[in-house]
Amino acid sequence: MVLILPVIIVIRIFQIINSKKKTRISRELGITLFFMFLTGLLSQTILPTVSVQGGGIQLINGDHQAINLEPFRVLTETYNAIRYLNLWQPFLINFVGNIVMFIPIGFLLPLLWKKFDRAWRTVGIGFLLSLIIEILQLPQMRSSDVDDLWLNTLGACIGYVLYKFLPINFKKSFNIKQAG
Repeated sequence: MVLILPVIIVIRIFQIINSKKKTRISRELGITLFFMFLTGLLSQTILPTVSVQGGGIQLINGDHQAINLEPFRVLTETYNAIRYLNLWQPFLINFVGNIVMFIPIGFLLPLLWKKFDRAWRTVGIGFLLSLIIEILQLPQMRSSDVDDLWLNTLGACIGYVLYKFLPINFKKSFNIKQAG
């Protein structure tokens, strides 16, 4: 994510100069954070792992493909892992991880762009982004899970609810101010 930071900054500077609009530092920091977050999200979910061994670079895809098309199967599997094996890792990764991973989508989209102030738009983008990720994981031999869709979408919903509870003055500090 840090590697993409200079690229984001240069692009934003050119966009600001070309638009001739005034902007706020808080807004620019929010946009930079949002695109750094997206970069991190995509690097963890879509991009193959890179391995450097023996002076050569090798892309590593998954070694197997697990596709779950059964909705809510994650509930049973997580419950069984906790109850019978005392394993909390599936709960933390599958539930908490998938939900928390999409909270920034639901929070930052409406904060930074007024057209996402409607819940259906923000949650819809969260769902579509999750769907795209799951589809793009298929040719990489990575697991793809229908439960990730609803968990990620739930995360976007939670992010949107958190956004709605923000004070109006805080939200206004991220608005664009027109020149002139």
